[in-house]
Amino acid sequence: IADPYFAFWFRYVHPNVDLIETGQGDFLVELVMENLSEYLGWVFENIAKDFLIKLNRAGKLPFRFTKIGRWWGKGGKIDLVALNERERKALLVEVKWKDLSEREARGILRDLERKSQLVGLDDWEKNYRLVAKSVEGKEELKNEGWLVWDLEDFEKLIKIGGN
Repeated sequence: IADPYFAFWFRYVHPNVDLIETGQGDFLVELVMENLSEYLGWVFENIAKDFLIKLNRAGKLPFRFTKIGRWWGKGGKIDLVALNERERKALLVEVKWKDLSEREARGILRDLERKSQLVGLDDWEKNYRLVAKSVEGKEELKNEGWLVWDLEDFEKLIKIGGN
């Protein structure tokens, strides 16, 4: 289910209608809170994808992509892979609904580089991006050549782009 409201309803409310009808809404809130972060991770991936599509239309990425989606393989998964097949360029993105330290972010980016070798884009130009709730030391990571965004950057880019 693509719509986050329907997804929330069918994940939490619909299977627990009995709790609501028997006045145990407080217990339902506990159930929701136990794995809300996991659900928000899924929502954040979709937000990041929509955001990349808007930036792509506005020409604010390293290249214009023609395809975007997830990649799964034996060596793991990559949250978002955006491709321009004509120019043989790829944007590989990890999305984390988490506050990351600089060390954690660097580790995720290095792992993304490793996983990118499994995708089958050997002679393609690759760009690596991390999108997270927040990233400590993101300026240092950017100075090292990594592409890093967090919610603060989303807000700035929305203001610049007018959307």
